[in-house]
Amino acid sequence: DIDKPYVSGSLYNTTNPIPSTLPKQDHITTLSSKTIGAQEYGYNQLCFSNLKDNEEIYIRAQKDYRESINNNFSQTIHNNKDSKVQGSYSESITKYHKQEILGLKDVRVGAEYLTNVALSKDTIVGLSHTLNIGASNTLRVANDSSESIGGERKVEVGGSSKEEVGGDKTEIIEGDSKNHINKGYELYATNGISLNTQQQFNLSSNNYIIVSSNEDLSLQTKKQLTQTADSSYTNIESNCEVQAGNQITHQVGETTITATSDSVIIKAGGVEVTIDSKGLIVKGGEVKSE
Repeated sequence: DIDKPYVSGSLYNTTNPIPSTLPKQDHITTLSSKTIGAQEYGYNQLCFSNLKDNEEIYIRAQKDYRESINNNFSQTIHNNKDSKVQGSYSESITKYHKQEILGLKDVRVGAEYLTNVALSKDTIVGLSHTLNIGASNTLRVANDSSESIGGERKVEVGGSSKEEVGGDKTEIIEGDSKNHINKGYELYATNGISLNTQQQFNLSSNNYIIVSSNEDLSLQTKKQLTQTADSSYTNIESNCEVQAGNQITHQVGETTITATSDSVIIKAGGVEVTIDSKGLIVKGGEVKSE
């Protein structure tokens, strides 16, 4: 009948069976295309399932699947989406890429993870940020690096800590600074070391303090210099010189030796000896020669 054409090669038979099981799958409409060849069993398939609450569109590609869209592509999924790629996955975007996730995002990488940004990268975190690294962590910055912290900063190092600065280093602290070291502390400088304070400077030790120099050692103050000790010992291999603009006084108990620019007065046991330009004067005692 010319009004009822059919394609004989497309009729279902034992050689070309129907792709679904009837009557159990009578709700499925299938468009199927078998791979060319008598011994080939592959096929491409498009299925429509109209079963109530299980409606489905199914596409099967025996090998490759390609899409070509000359303009925009819009996709809306009102529930979940699952995507599994057993091989490699590549995505190339010429212009802008934007992702907006209103809930949680979980990314898990079984091997290496590489991010390459040709220009700038900004990361904004509204609340806390935690970075957990199981092994080593390396940060390389080719140019400047800055860090701004609005509150407190705490760093804990379980092992050793080493810092190398190729140029100058400046530290500005508006409040107090404390260093608690359970063992030794060593400060080495190839050139000079300067410690300046606008108020007091305290240097104390529960045991002893050693100040040594291979060359000169100077103590300078514009006002009074006070030394307090239970005992004092001075050993000078060469010369010793003490200069004062007004006077020098040595005192042991009631015994004193006072030197001024024009006299020396010695007081001991009620006896006073004065040596000046007038000569030698003894008061309160006898002058004996043995």
